This record gives sequence, C-alpha cells and structure tokens, in this order.
Amino acid sequence: MEQELRDGGAEADLIRQKLLARMNDISAFMKTLKQRFSTWFNKTHERFGPLWADRFKSVLVEGKGNALQTMAAYIDLNPVRAGLVKDPKDYRFCGYAEAVSGQKKAQRALKFLTFGAYEASSNEALASYRELLFGKGSAAVQHAANINREAAVRVLEKQQGVLPSAVLLRCRIRYFTEGAVLGSREFVQSHAEHWKRSTGRKHRYKPQDIPAEAKSDLVAMKRVRGAAFT
Repeated sequence: MEQELRDGGAEADLIRQKLLARMNDISAFMKTLKQRFSTWFNKTHERFGPLWADRFKSVLVEGKGNALQTMAAYIDLNPVRAGLVKDPKDYRFCGYAEAVSGQKKAQRALKFLTFGAYEASSNEALASYRELLFGKGSAAVQHAANINREAAVRVLEKQQGVLPSAVLLRCRIRYFTEGAVLGSREFVQSHAEHWKRSTGRKHRYKPQDIPAEAKSDLVAMKRVRGAAFT
C-alpha cells in the first residue's frame, strides 16, 4: 500500500479515499485498534486467541437533555461498577472527577450537561450532577458493584449533592503534593529562573494557578497528573 501511495495515480487516489472515509468511522477505528493491540499483547505475553470478551458497541446519543445525561452518568459510574472506587469523584480518569478538582473545561461541560447552558453556576452543576450519579449509581446491577444505599441517602437527602469543603479540598490536594514548586507567583517564578540559570534550560512547565473556591495567590510549577487521593 505504501508503494502504491508513493507512485500516485488512480489507484493511490482510491486507497486515499478509503483511508479518509475510515477516519470518520469509529467502528472501523475500534476494529483496527483492537486487532493491532491484541496482536501486540499476544506476541508480548506469548499467548494466542481472542483478547476482548465482547465486540465493540457504539450508540448514537442526542447531544442534549436526558439522553446525554444518562450516557454521561453511565460512563462516570463505570469505575464504581467495576469495583475500583465507591464514589466516582475518587476515580480521577473521568470527567466528573476532573470537574470536582477544578478543571475549567470539565466544569464547563458539566454546566451544559446539567442545565444546557455554559453560563450556569459551576457549584450548582456539580451538585446537580452528583445527585444524578448517586441516584442512578445506587440501582442494583447484575454482576456489578453499585453505590450503597446509605451513601446515596447521605448525598441525595442530607448533602443535596454538595461536597463538604474538607472533601472538596482533598480532591484538589494533588496540586499541593505534586507541584515541583508551590507558593506565590513570584516565588515560583524565581525558582524557574534559578532552574534556567543552573541548567541552561528553560523549565517546560509554566506557573499554574491552583483552582479554588476563593481567590488564592498560590500557584504550582508542574503539570498535575497524579491521583487526587493516596
């Protein structure tokens, strides 16, 4: 195929059209991805045979309203059903946890998801979506874990979806534990300059504000990717 593409002509154009068509086909992409990963995994671990239990499934979802909310909640509750966490906020590789930690894009998406408007309040969106997660997550699912009733009642009736301040701080603590430098912007910038003078290289990260409910002078020097909880 590579040679045909290099040679050009009608055959190359036909191959190119087929490849371009596949770029917009999620089913074709997943098929290729699973096949190639299976080949690599089997070769690496000296095994053979199928690797995936089920075929790839795709669902066309309306991009608003109850359908979008239901699908988003289904995705964010996957780590709970898998028994990885008891609360979806504790699994940082999901959109809800990103929103709780203060990630602006995730919060913006949550506003649209819950209220259909980007101008809505982030705190109200977080509370509303948390109620949705615990309402759906407490339902029993065969062969899967679920949110226990006591936790669901606490979130829905007592807390009304609002995370206590102490818990919210814990969700954002990774900025304190994983930042290479933590302090005022001037303090962080001075250490970045010291790094540049001593190593002859510019630090690859810029000072980043720490998301917080109140205004804060704290910034961190390092891209935060670690777990919110230890």
